[in-house]
Amino acid sequence: MTRAFLAASAVLALTAPAAANTVITFETQADGVTPFPAMSNSPGAAVPAGSQLSNQFLATNGVTFSSGAGYVAVVDHVPGCGATCTPTPPNIIGGTAANGTLSYSTPITAAFFSTANTSLKATTGFVRVLGDKFPDGSIATLEAYGVGGNLLGSVSVNEGNVFGQGADLSLSLAGIQSVRFYSNGATIGFDNFEFGELSAVPEPASWALMIAGFAMTGLGVRRRARPAIA
Repeated sequence: MTRAFLAASAVLALTAPAAANTVITFETQADGVTPFPAMSNSPGAAVPAGSQLSNQFLATNGVTFSSGAGYVAVVDHVPGCGATCTPTPPNIIGGTAANGTLSYSTPITAAFFSTANTSLKATTGFVRVLGDKFPDGSIATLEAYGVGGNLLGSVSVNEGNVFGQGADLSLSLAGIQSVRFYSNGATIGFDNFEFGELSAVPEPASWALMIAGFAMTGLGVRRRARPAIA
């Protein structure tokens, strides 16, 4: 019966659908209904409070966004560019300078946390983000970092000079806790931030308790297995 149960469990595991990726398009806020009040596409302009994105998606999706001012800017990219050069119109995100102004030359950082306990870091095995589709030959880069801040890998893409092409950046690596994306020019905005299923990372104290528990379990097994002395 045990073997049959294990076999059935294995079949279910193989046939169960994989968890769908999360995609944030920045058109609506975390409730998926309320429009995000995007600012105009004006580099160097102060980012209004309503257009500042930082931890609004933390509780619902387990991700935060930051840049030079501690937040990124949600920008209405259609005016002056058009819907065809915006992956999912109308909104994109751009970096911010330390003084709180829109700056496409400043990198954006996205970090992952557990939705069950937002104080715990989380990791994923896949991240993807799209650059806008206005061609200027800039190089867009995506970097992935582990829990300890170590660089896991990176990818760079030339967005080319073809209108409507844009940069498509993705990384499939185990243990991604945060990513950083930017361009070598000062014009690329980003859209459609996508990531795979998140796994919470236990706190150091939790790891210590787990290790201690394993040690006690092993000691108990050794004691039970010790032969009696006549």
